[in-house]
Amino acid sequence: MARRTRSVRTQVLAGFATLILAFGGVAVWSLQRQQRTVRSLRLANEVYLPLTAALGEDRGNQSQLATVLDRLVDEQNRVGSQTFIDVTRRSRRGRLAGARAVVQRRLRLALDRDDQRLLEETLRRLDVIDRLWAEDERLFDGLLRTLTSADLARAQREERELIGRELQSKDALTSLIRSLQARVKALSDGAERQQAETLRLTVIATAVACLLGVLTTLRARRALDPLARLRDRAQAVGRGELGTVPVPAAEDEIGELAQEFERMVGAMGARDVALREANEKRLQAERLAAVGRMAAHVTHEVRNPLSSMALNAEMLGDELDAMGEPGSESRRLVRSIQREIDRLTRLTEEYLRVARLPTPRLQREDLGALVDETLLFVAAEMGAAGVELTKVLEEATPPVRADESQLRQALLNLLRNAREAMELAGVASPRVVVRVMALAKDGVEGAAVCVSDSGPGLSAEAEAHLFELFFTTKSRGSGLGLSLSREIAVAHGGSLHAERAPASDGGGARFVLWLPAALDEGATEGAIDAEGR
Repeated sequence: MARRTRSVRTQVLAGFATLILAFGGVAVWSLQRQQRTVRSLRLANEVYLPLTAALGEDRGNQSQLATVLDRLVDEQNRVGSQTFIDVTRRSRRGRLAGARAVVQRRLRLALDRDDQRLLEETLRRLDVIDRLWAEDERLFDGLLRTLTSADLARAQREERELIGRELQSKDALTSLIRSLQARVKALSDGAERQQAETLRLTVIATAVACLLGVLTTLRARRALDPLARLRDRAQAVGRGELGTVPVPAAEDEIGELAQEFERMVGAMGARDVALREANEKRLQAERLAAVGRMAAHVTHEVRNPLSSMALNAEMLGDELDAMGEPGSESRRLVRSIQREIDRLTRLTEEYLRVARLPTPRLQREDLGALVDETLLFVAAEMGAAGVELTKVLEEATPPVRADESQLRQALLNLLRNAREAMELAGVASPRVVVRVMALAKDGVEGAAVCVSDSGPGLSAEAEAHLFELFFTTKSRGSGLGLSLSREIAVAHGGSLHAERAPASDGGGARFVLWLPAALDEGATEGAIDAEGR
């Protein structure tokens, strides 16, 4: 099942959506709280306060009405008092009906439970007061008729009854007004508390929303940071830096893009390495072709004259010996000529060997035994130069597929190169150590021969051009030996490289010739040739 990746776009959008929802939730919640406070204050302003004012006016009228009634019977001129009583009687029930209408309208709207109960109780009390005043109308009419008949005793009884009832309605109004005032105060205090609580919670919610915003921004920045690194990496690749860089695992598109980019860079680097190797091989082939043409020309133009010169020098030496002058200056000059002719002859042979290196005939060989034979062959030469020759067999080495003559030639080149390097450096106690060991390379089993010397080692410049054709640090060298040895190693499917020798092996230059292990006996020789070259 394919691994599902997290989308950077989804992450960023989800973060900002969360932020928007948080701020939106804070805004909606704060708005609801504000609306609730406004409704409470509007209820107090539009219902409770006007109703309290109207009922307060009625209560004041009741006090005045009770005062007028208290002295009505004893007054001589009752016209003004009767007029006041008639006006108060006619107006107070109208104002009471208006208050009842306000309460009824408000009850039809959505209210809190406390307001609902208070308004219902107010409406019930207003109905009680209205019934009380309606019954007082009959008593007022009776009192006025009694006053007209001049029955003072009866008038005083009716007056006291009316005063008691008016004081009763006044007390009812007072109780209702106090209930309304208490509710107004409760609403005011509640609105103040609610405002403070809303402010506090709004600050907290805003702080939480801001924290979410910061976290969302940091998360978005963290998700997008790899883009800057990818840009820098692309610029580095544009400058030619094709080395692979480890990419941290990331389950999003940017992480996948970075990994694919590094895979592309790795492929480009491998392609460049392959192109360089192919170019080097092409240049090497061109050099070898040039050497071949040169060798053919040398063979045609130089080798035959050298043979004639060698023959004539030999005859001249024989004549000088026959004349009895073996130690004369002439004889010394003839020997010098013969040595130079021999050196030129060897040089032409070396050129021909490089140009005509045949395809190796691979056979199963014991590398340790082959090294023993080569060391035995070169022992006299090394001993004459004062070189201490040591062989170290570290462990049992696997057999290899090799062309015995070509591999011996490569080993001879390495041994002579070590001897000549120490001679050129003037090493007092020259030493060469040859190690044979089993060595795996790039997961392939194989064996290696390490030729180390006690010379000064290789300079950085020499190491960079060591295996190039015609490169040499010796005044009379051809620059072909190491190049030929590497060609032989590559033709065998192996490799040859130089490094610093360990102190135990002399501390000078060290050449490591590695060959892959031979396949099983059942493998075909053609398969070995194909793998080797």
